[in-house]
Amino acid sequence: MRIGIFILLASLSSAPALAASTAKPGPSQTDYMFQCGATFIINAHALQDGPKSAKARAQAQAYESRFNKLAAMAEASFEENRMSKSEARTYLQKHVDTMSAIFAKDPDSMKRFVTLCDARFPDKQ
Repeated sequence: MRIGIFILLASLSSAPALAASTAKPGPSQTDYMFQCGATFIINAHALQDGPKSAKARAQAQAYESRFNKLAAMAEASFEENRMSKSEARTYLQKHVDTMSAIFAKDPDSMKRFVTLCDARFPDKQ
């Protein structure tokens, strides 16, 4: 009986260590670049498809410009890790596809992501 209790206590005490070793890290700065870049280009296209006011066109161009800046930063980050620009573009397209699917299911999430990304990557950097 004592051996059973000892084994149970030993296994329970090692569980947090095992869980910590398999835990995945949160998004890195590079992931945010890709997620926000995807959000910016999707928002730019949404603004272009919406009302054709001068303000909407200007906002769309601003978000497209911000996307281009983040895409360049992401490519540079990939090159620092000896990966190609092509791999960075493929990775970015994956994020665009994923974020598009998220926004299609929950349109309000796009507003939240734009707000988050505006704060993380302000227009005037």
